[in-house]
Amino acid sequence: MKKRHDYKFLLLVAVIMVAGIGIAYAALSTTLTITFGTITQNALTWDVGFTGTSATATAGGTSATGRTCGNASITASSVTIANTTLSKPGDKCTWELTVANNGTVNATLGGITPTAPTSITCGTASGANLVCGNITYNLTTDSGGSTLLTTGGALNSGATQKIYLVAKYNASGLQSSAITHNGAKFTLTYNQA
Repeated sequence: MKKRHDYKFLLLVAVIMVAGIGIAYAALSTTLTITFGTITQNALTWDVGFTGTSATATAGGTSATGRTCGNASITASSVTIANTTLSKPGDKCTWELTVANNGTVNATLGGITPTAPTSITCGTASGANLVCGNITYNLTTDSGGSTLLTTGGALNSGATQKIYLVAKYNASGLQSSAITHNGAKFTLTYNQA
């Protein structure tokens, strides 16, 4: 009978030990909680475009005779140049334009696509350079017209960028008859940076 008692006693001790380990384990556990307050996702705005309503060209060249630079009419998405006449080698017109990023998203210039005039063949039509007959059209980053505008430039939120549109008579001789260029243009594509 004593063995049976010892067995009961050992069983009771084992039950108490298991219960004690459970209690000890519960005493060592920790629960951590992370709670968010209000999270507001602000609306982002995309607003890249030209500024102003008009621009007057700066004229250059050997003389003013036979040279007229049309004014530029400006909206946020387009610039339209009025009739312009370049008569002598070296005659040029330069329009200063400003592109602004009034949005909250940084932008980058992703593409510059020239379109040739419908009335004349162009020898060069790539990026910010369009050479058609004796007239060269350029988009530049300087008023002198020497540094062509290139893609990849950043236009951060709140920033502006000056762009110069230059039309120049590039030839060594005079035309014996008038040549009219219709519809030359550049398309600029800005993308999210």
